[in-house]
Amino acid sequence: MDFAVVIPAQEHNRYHKLGDLAPFGDTTLLEWKIAQCKEFAKSSQIYINSDSEVIDVIAQREKVNFIKRSSKISYNQIIIDTTNKVNEDVVVWTNPTSPFLRYKDYLAMIEKYRNNQDINSIVSIYSKYDYVYFNNKRLNFTNTFISRKKITPIQVVTNGCYVIKKDLVLKNKSLYCDKSFLHELDYLSSIEIKDIHTYQISTELISAYFRRDLDV
Repeated sequence: MDFAVVIPAQEHNRYHKLGDLAPFGDTTLLEWKIAQCKEFAKSSQIYINSDSEVIDVIAQREKVNFIKRSSKISYNQIIIDTTNKVNEDVVVWTNPTSPFLRYKDYLAMIEKYRNNQDINSIVSIYSKYDYVYFNNKRLNFTNTFISRKKITPIQVVTNGCYVIKKDLVLKNKSLYCDKSFLHELDYLSSIEIKDIHTYQISTELISAYFRRDLDV
């Protein structure tokens, strides 16, 4: 299965003034993500999508592909335009804001997709065992209190990784479709940087990321 790894990147965003170029360990979030992706893909399979010239320079230095995008289009249009420009038949879409996804997570999703013809896409999720209301109605519990472990969990999309065929993205104009397999991540892998607080917490968890892989 021929796949492209797409990493959308911004020089500025809401969680940090440097966006995906924010410091992370001894590198940046973007370069951290590129390094992770090189563990399971060739440089020629990796595409950075951005409107930033600084990020273009990083892509050249890392010897990965760069797709220039307009700063004035919607994110959905970015998905469509970028997917249309990759050479491979399958897209692995991943974000720098999910820094703790391991190469093992990516490989498991790619292998699942490769070996199951009835799956249209794979979406990374995290199951939360919490009492949930939606539109002022109880969603997953009754009057009787039970252990959280027995509650039907809600499955939250982590935005860490999507695996989907190129033609399905272009047909649906989305990374989502029917017949998706929901790939469960552990808590650390599921963490998404959404604001300055989760960014600061994530920088403190870098050592935990390495300890996990060493089973320490």
